Amino acid sequence: MGVIHKVFHKGQLRLHYTEAGSGPPVVLIHGLSGSRLWWRKNLPALSQEFRVYTVDLVGFGESRRQRILPLVESAALLADWMHRLELREPRLVGHSMGAHIALHVVTLGQARIAALVLVAASALVRGAWWKLAARLPRAGLNGALDFLPTLAFDALRAGPRNLLWATQEILRDDPGTRLAEVRVPTLLVWGERDVIVPRELGEQLLGFIPGSRLVVIPGAGHNVMYDRPQDFNHTVIPFVRDPAGTLALPNGER
Repeated sequence: MGVIHKVFHKGQLRLHYTEAGSGPPVVLIHGLSGSRLWWRKNLPALSQEFRVYTVDLVGFGESRRQRILPLVESAALLADWMHRLELREPRLVGHSMGAHIALHVVTLGQARIAALVLVAASALVRGAWWKLAARLPRAGLNGALDFLPTLAFDALRAGPRNLLWATQEILRDDPGTRLAEVRVPTLLVWGERDVIVPRELGEQLLGFIPGSRLVVIPGAGHNVMYDRPQDFNHTVIPFVRDPAGTLALPNGER
């Protein structure tokens, strides 16, 4: 699997990303304190039949040393980037804050999206910023323990100022009635043991997005794609291959 690293420039902004595989485009968008490294257990399987793009959002990963953008501006930048690359009907897969941003990409209407996968989406998270920030370290403790070094490394690269600002931005940004405007085939994926964005929020989101479907993966925490990569891949790949088709459910989950 050959992975190509590139940089997209818009004004003073830098967006680092990678490309791998061939086929219909799939864009992977990481969450708060993350980077494209969080998808490393999924990239090999996805790139067997898709052209997979993993991004480092502005302020994170290789795109660090920049102040992060409001979620809507991040979505607009991604739409510009996809337009520049001439991606035709991409499938968006976003985790946590990345799912929040993916929702904005759809509702902005600047890009034609073929399918939307929202993984532990932060769109309905509310409350005091410090309460959410205090839960973040548990994302690694409640899942695969070998994820902890990556979690710590990426948090250090982002820096405390960006992490604090991003946490506050998540809580400020309310998609509200725009959720009902989503007309893209949508799959919600949640970890059974998620303590950052509990599965109850996934069940609420299911009621807001018309025609969406929810899969809860047993034994997984917040970082579903890393905690249970085989179950995640087995669920997501058939959906992005055929968004209107039959959904594969891991271990009988709904």
